[in-house]
Amino acid sequence: MVVYTFQSPDVTALCSVVLKGLPVVLGDDSSEVYKTCFDTAKEEALASVTVGVLTMVNEDPEQQGLNAVHLQPISTAIILEGSTVMDNVRDFPQAVCLIFGLMYALHLNYPKCMANTFKFIQAVMLGLGNKTLPSKLLTLKNKLLNEASLYSNASTFQDSYFEERNNRKCLL
Repeated sequence: MVVYTFQSPDVTALCSVVLKGLPVVLGDDSSEVYKTCFDTAKEEALASVTVGVLTMVNEDPEQQGLNAVHLQPISTAIILEGSTVMDNVRDFPQAVCLIFGLMYALHLNYPKCMANTFKFIQAVMLGLGNKTLPSKLLTLKNKLLNEASLYSNASTFQDSYFEERNNRKCLL
């Protein structure tokens, strides 16, 4: 098992965690869209997915189970209307991006169980389409923007503090 710290984050790991956590925050059920299976049960898993991202992992006793965020899967596939459209996608964030793009470009309805998540990705993360958001999505957007502004104000404060401190050192 590999343990990741967020001191110097792996961008793919961070994106994977965010994309796996977003449906939880929005009250969606990602279990039908984000599927994980062992490599020995690939055919069964393919039969059970109509639209989604299928991640195949080794049946390894050290693995944390199928609900964990798997950063080194055997394969990641995109399933649309029960068929594998793309296989061997590089990583989970890329697979989510591709499935979103395919559904958006082909004018497919988002799966009902993940509608809030895909609407959030569309409207907030990518700025596409309708700008009016349901209250649940608007609340999350405002919270994220508030946190981002606090962080940027703090980093601006830190930058000006260190710049001023360095200028004082130069004067001495």
